[in-house]
Amino acid sequence: TTPSLDRKGITMDVLGSRIVIVAFDGWNDAGEAASGALAALRATSEYDLVHTVDPELYFDYQYTRPATRMDADGRRRLTWPEAGLWRPRDPGPGPELWLLTGVEPARTWQAFASEFVDVALRDDVTGLVTLGAMLADVPHTRPISVFASSQNDEMRESQALEKSTYEGPVGILSVFEHFAENAGIPTASLWASVPHYV
Repeated sequence: TTPSLDRKGITMDVLGSRIVIVAFDGWNDAGEAASGALAALRATSEYDLVHTVDPELYFDYQYTRPATRMDADGRRRLTWPEAGLWRPRDPGPGPELWLLTGVEPARTWQAFASEFVDVALRDDVTGLVTLGAMLADVPHTRPISVFASSQNDEMRESQALEKSTYEGPVGILSVFEHFAENAGIPTASLWASVPHYV
């Protein structure tokens, strides 16, 4: 079974009452499934920006370029790559679902993860769930399978999750899980298998 992220669903004592949901555009986001899921969560209520990073520190503009657009007054504006932590304005019943999203950084991943984990600790975040999506040899005519795992022993026992045995290159989500767990924030990971032709 996979853990419910429904505010009125399964009680997740290990993750606590203030849970950050993490998804990034980039290598971890096949078919934009992870960032799309987080965008759907964000559309359910209003959120306030808690923290954003300085793009100069973490992004390579030749890889993730800034964009230009015209504003309502006809002036040209630049939009820079970003990553930010958002909290619900009116959490309602059940656990608060905070959102951490943006573009996967191109450099200094340890500093990037540490910066957000420090903010999470400051704001009493109690759990972290990463959302990822990978290209797989699966058809679009069947339900998308989701692999739920955790490196946290208590989390695996309480939610019947698996422990990932993957070894190899990782994305920023794995770095976040590592830094959060080392800081005492329990984590879980949900990965969707997306048809490779998407």
